[in-house]
Amino acid sequence: MNKVAVIGYASIDFPAVLDGFFSGDRTVMIKQRPADAFPRPGGCPLYVARPIAGKGIDVSIVTWVGADHHGKLFTSWTEGDGVGVDAIATIEPGNTPVCFMIYQQDGSCGCLFDPGMLGRETLTDRQKEVISAADLLCVTVGPPGIAGEALDLIDGDCKVAWVMKNDPLSYPIELRTALAARADYIFCNRQEREWVDEGLAAIPGHRQPVIVETAGGEAVKAERDGITVRVDVEPLSFDDA
Repeated sequence: MNKVAVIGYASIDFPAVLDGFFSGDRTVMIKQRPADAFPRPGGCPLYVARPIAGKGIDVSIVTWVGADHHGKLFTSWTEGDGVGVDAIATIEPGNTPVCFMIYQQDGSCGCLFDPGMLGRETLTDRQKEVISAADLLCVTVGPPGIAGEALDLIDGDCKVAWVMKNDPLSYPIELRTALAARADYIFCNRQEREWVDEGLAAIPGHRQPVIVETAGGEAVKAERDGITVRVDVEPLSFDDA
């Protein structure tokens, strides 16, 4: 495996920890926010690609940013992480997606998401080239029509990894079924597993991809063809910075 393409939404993230709980018609103080990473680059494609970069593998993200300051920042940060940026397309006019990640005192988290140019994404010629040349295509949360088009562009030897998310707009049942029929590796959490199983049940035959399921502080499960391997985890106390 020499070439990896990771497809999905880009995002500029603004994380903050509250000193209390947010509700309407009141002000809540921010207890903590990153001093040197506010905002920071985000989005599932970058989270997947970043650990792969620099390990002798050519990894690129296929995504879209707006013709704005945040789009330039995202591209610069991504390139600085050693991830290929020539498949990052700029939409003009358009705003780069932005996410405010709000953590409350009980550990719960809410996201305020501005999707920017949602619905205007199309694959450029260069993006199609990157996808077609991939040995591994990673599909993360993103435009569903684009993900389906990407599956049609890869050849039969290309491996497919599906990173699941409980997002009905990004993962309608038609796309979940298409991914279930093609994916070699599926990553989900316990709450998302139902949608994965629903996709697998909708296809003919008996496909058994590797399914990696997380459950917060509980053991990670890796399953294939009735065989399950559990990896214990040790929950850590940390701040989002």
